[in-house]
Amino acid sequence: MKNKEISLIEIAKVFLTIGTIGVGGWPAILALIQDYCVTKRQWLSIDEFSHGIALGQFLGPFAVNATIFVGYRARGFKGAIVALIAFLTPSVTCVIALSALYIHFHQIPVLQSALSGIGPVVSALILSAAFQIGKGRMKSIEPVILMLLAIILSAVLKVQVIAILLTALAYGFIKTFFVNRGGKNEDT
Repeated sequence: MKNKEISLIEIAKVFLTIGTIGVGGWPAILALIQDYCVTKRQWLSIDEFSHGIALGQFLGPFAVNATIFVGYRARGFKGAIVALIAFLTPSVTCVIALSALYIHFHQIPVLQSALSGIGPVVSALILSAAFQIGKGRMKSIEPVILMLLAIILSAVLKVQVIAILLTALAYGFIKTFFVNRGGKNEDT
């Protein structure tokens, strides 16, 4: 789909929906953005989406960054602004409303009970998104090894995510430099 064919109203509807139903933190939100914008509407490819997520990890809140990225990719600066406002409106409204309730009631056990069943669903959404993003990238043993190393570094050794990402970035630059340099030497 060409970028100009996507209306700002469509972008607003999609991200208002994602912002409304998206609970469970950034991984669950990314799964929804992928489903709505990549899989169903094909506003961008899975490769573009995963690149946008990777770049967004350096900048802070992943779900917001992914929203801005997809909106920008769909309709430029206006698309990014519309996507961001539509995405944030439901959560900002809910935070204000819940804050007001908390101030008045101090404890809301019914709300805590209602939210307790969401954990397993969020875990399933995260795993589904990881599988969808990863399946197209695991074409050789190298990405599988890199993925397993990242999991071990993060989950087992508790290495900071930014350190893992910077190391992977450096690895990619070094690999590309040596592969390209080797290819140029063979041609000359």
